[in-house]
Amino acid sequence: MITGGAGFVGSNLGHTLNKKGYDVLLLDDLSFGHLDNIKKNGKAIGTFKKIDIRTSELKDHFSDADFVFHLAGISTLPICQSEPVNSIDVNVTGTVNVLEAARKSKVKRVIFASTAGVYENNTKFPCEEEDLTEPSLTYTLTKSFCEKLCKSYFKLYGLETCVTRYNNVYGPNQDIKRISPPFVAYVIREVLQNKQPVFHSDGNQQRDYVYIDDVNELNFRCMTNPNAINQIFNVSSGKVFSVNEIYLIIASLLNSKIKPIFRNSQSFWDKYPSLFKGSHVINKKWIEKEVDKFALSSTEKAEKLLNWKATTSMEDGLKQTIEFTQKLLK
Repeated sequence: MITGGAGFVGSNLGHTLNKKGYDVLLLDDLSFGHLDNIKKNGKAIGTFKKIDIRTSELKDHFSDADFVFHLAGISTLPICQSEPVNSIDVNVTGTVNVLEAARKSKVKRVIFASTAGVYENNTKFPCEEEDLTEPSLTYTLTKSFCEKLCKSYFKLYGLETCVTRYNNVYGPNQDIKRISPPFVAYVIREVLQNKQPVFHSDGNQQRDYVYIDDVNELNFRCMTNPNAINQIFNVSSGKVFSVNEIYLIIASLLNSKIKPIFRNSQSFWDKYPSLFKGSHVINKKWIEKEVDKFALSSTEKAEKLLNWKATTSMEDGLKQTIEFTQKLLK
């Protein structure tokens, strides 16, 4: 079972597991996912059910589930920050509901998708899973608390859990339709449409990017390997690329001479005006800090316990992503 199964990672994971011979149930309320994602070459990759993870009816779908990947949630940082009540409800209450349904059923293991964003205030790199984390943003706080919930359900009930902390995942099928798609998808879309991409800050900020196929190989090992029980794993390539470096690779692959537009990093969340209304408005220094932050996670733990390491180069990953997007935009 995959919650958030119509999303980017969930649908790709469903396809991967389906190819390996597993029966796959995809749950999604389609707030952010798309029905187009759950088909590959015109064929459904599993059984789809439209459902909100907070509903009491969720447990009715767990009776036949052996493994649960919990990917559903609100992940866009400014949305979580501007709609904190709803975001905490979806991300935290939804996770409790998933864990409760799992413990009352015959589920063997729950793999919870967290974020490397929990390291947002850390200053030692690469970040390791055992490092102390003290996030501040609404989204990362929800994920941090849910990590503790997973640990609690293992400790108190013996429910096998595993936490995966995602860095910047990219690859085919990433959502290019929304107003602010993830960075790689956004750049490819703009260049393919002969538009100038807008970058905030100077483009020299560096982050850890990991290709979707590598991500789902790690997910598979978290599902099947006993070493994953009650563990946290960074989902990371262990390498950093700057915004400018990624843009230059994409431009080269597309033989494009389009130049990006650079803007102030503090303006990145201006599309969410509620953050700047009221007696207490968000400190733009925090927006600047988030946009400009350096991010790099260690892969040593996953290598040691699961024998996993990301193998897709940035060039190969971007080439495959571009080829998929070109077909989508035709």
